[in-house]
Amino acid sequence: MRSTVAALLFLSLCMTPLAIGQDAPRSTRVEVDSKPTRVTAYRGRAWVERTVTQAMQPGLYKLVFSNLPLQWDSTSVQARVSGSAKVLGIDTMTRQVATPPANLEQLVEAVEKAGQAVQSAKDAISVRDASIEFVRVMMTKAADDDRDKAGTGELDIAAVEKQMEFFSGQMSSLLNARLGEAEALKDRQRELEVARSKLNKAGGATRTQREAIVELAVAEDGDVEVTLGYLVSSANWSPRYDVRGDLDAGTVAVEYGAQVFQQSGEDWTDVTLVLSTAQPSQSANPPTINPVYVDVHVPPPPREVGRKLDYRTRGGGAPASSTGMEMELIAEDSLDSMYFYSQDAQVQGGGSSVTFTLPRRMTVETDSESAQRTRIAEFDADVDFTFVAMPVLTEQVYLRGRFENASEYQMLPGQAGIFMGGDYVGPTALGSTAPGAKIELFFGADPSIQATRTMLTKNTGNTGVFSDWVKTSYEFVLKVDNGSSRPAKMELWDRRPMSRSEEIEVSVLDLSMPLSTEARYVADSLPQGLLRWDIQVPPHRTGDDAYPVSYDLEIERKKGVEMTPLPD
Repeated sequence: MRSTVAALLFLSLCMTPLAIGQDAPRSTRVEVDSKPTRVTAYRGRAWVERTVTQAMQPGLYKLVFSNLPLQWDSTSVQARVSGSAKVLGIDTMTRQVATPPANLEQLVEAVEKAGQAVQSAKDAISVRDASIEFVRVMMTKAADDDRDKAGTGELDIAAVEKQMEFFSGQMSSLLNARLGEAEALKDRQRELEVARSKLNKAGGATRTQREAIVELAVAEDGDVEVTLGYLVSSANWSPRYDVRGDLDAGTVAVEYGAQVFQQSGEDWTDVTLVLSTAQPSQSANPPTINPVYVDVHVPPPPREVGRKLDYRTRGGGAPASSTGMEMELIAEDSLDSMYFYSQDAQVQGGGSSVTFTLPRRMTVETDSESAQRTRIAEFDADVDFTFVAMPVLTEQVYLRGRFENASEYQMLPGQAGIFMGGDYVGPTALGSTAPGAKIELFFGADPSIQATRTMLTKNTGNTGVFSDWVKTSYEFVLKVDNGSSRPAKMELWDRRPMSRSEEIEVSVLDLSMPLSTEARYVADSLPQGLLRWDIQVPPHRTGDDAYPVSYDLEIERKKGVEMTPLPD
């Protein structure tokens, strides 16, 4: 009872205005040895906490937290305490401290060399830009000279074309070289930033000391736990997945991980790391098959004689326009200690805003050349494997897997590494997926399975003696070679031309197998002229014994109608 009364009396004295002539109580300054103990990483920044425990007697104190990082936000500083203490105020300070390091000369030399390398890279770009500008001037002069000769017998078309080819090659070479020099400049600038960071961290001739001073009123003897928190920039994390498929077992294992990268100016050594989504080579996917259309050919307008020739656009031109709708085959939509370290992260929140508290302590160094990878969780799921063949585009046959997000948390957009068995297939992108939602991924091409498309015949003639229509008939065969020892469940795709004119009619006849009746295909893809067969290819069907699917195609057009060309 006495201690409680004494504490209340002490706090009231600390907070009561002083009488005239009465001395203010003096605060005891205490330098605390602190480092980050808990970090919550967001996208582009992080919340860092330093927790210390001090044995204190009743009185006023100023606890000084030193060596705060370069990239901190001093306006974000907060403090909290435990026990009988109370936070009276928080102040921040930046001052210069003379602490020359033993290797100062080497650090300064490294910065100077890095700066010279940056300047050298900039000079190289300037020289390259001058060369590009010179070629542009020469191109313009040559174009002006040829323009004056246009429409006359003095214009040598062969010489003009040779000149255009020369300028095009020169400009392409210069622009490619400049791209490489721009990338080299970025690398040199990053090396300069790292060298400067090491110099600033070491102190150089003088070192900037950043401090936070927390003023406390302590009412009772005992240990006081003080936590200082602040935001830092130049910190980030991103999801990283490893997806391992097992075709024989019909399962997939998904490991959900994170890559953490930070340049805040302080190391996060042995911290509790929380990952939050809140806001304070060759692809494993196959190519995309698109619809094909035929229409009445409209000849281009006659070339205007005597118009100005602009050789600067040769080899470029406007981008090709997109006709028709695209159909994508990609998805639209000690023993105890080891057990502890292999546990999944604790997940809080839901939707697209989630936090993952890792069960193990982490160390993430500042200014590291590479991101720190860590595991969040993993789950297994049953998967529906289907091979996808599009011989009109490629002979390779790709393996697609569809499965559910069997975890209890949102899977965020990120890069994924695709594995089949113990083999690495390639990278892909994984979209945002809610618990229980479907995921569709491709596991690369199977080298033991191939598909080909062959035009067997092509005949053109009138449809009748007195008809004014012309008919072209084609016979196509698609063949699937399955050299594996297992049957292959497969979607086999092709396409037929789609007419956009009443003067052109297209028909598909004599299909050796019926098309797929899957509802989504019938509703979305079939009206676009995309043909799909759902087949089961037996094992060891190769060569002359390859699994065939055939059909005939007829295109009829009125006489005199010139049709747009068909792709191969």
